[in-house]
Amino acid sequence: MAAGAGTAERPASRGRVSNNWLPVVGIGALFIGGALAAVVFDGDTGRIAVYFVVSTLVLILLTAPWLIRHPPAFSATTGAYLVLAVVVELGALLGGAVEAFRGLGAWVVLGLGLAVYGFLERGRVLVTAGVVAALLGVASITVDLPWVTLALALATAALIIFAAWRLRLSGLHEGVPGSGS
Repeated sequence: MAAGAGTAERPASRGRVSNNWLPVVGIGALFIGGALAAVVFDGDTGRIAVYFVVSTLVLILLTAPWLIRHPPAFSATTGAYLVLAVVVELGALLGGAVEAFRGLGAWVVLGLGLAVYGFLERGRVLVTAGVVAALLGVASITVDLPWVTLALALATAALIIFAAWRLRLSGLHEGVPGSGS
């Protein structure tokens, strides 16, 4: 075995920020469902909050196998990611339960969580999408009209899916997927 042979594999095993594209698509789908939940459960803060919390947990369970096979960059410590996950889940639950937010506080928390995750991953597109998602959530809470909420949630979903597409494109430019190099 040649000297330094073990170090050549280390960068590839670390992962890439572009590997987050599939979970980010899932977040976009979560917001499409959130748009429908906000219209269907208009005024029922508890149901909207439960939707966001449960769908986030389901998203984690569904995307975990992908992230194990295609690891993200993990630019920060493991503890930072764990703290972020716990804070986002608790924030979604509590933010969704505040009556004044009409169940939409979870939307803001998930947007901010995506922005912080993007910061930890060093992914500018994730930071931008997260901040804009949070701002659209605040706008929806402020306006207090179901159809505006629907439109803003769909805009949030489109923005997040666009961010996932950008991540996917950046991954294709990093190298040929599945080449093993």
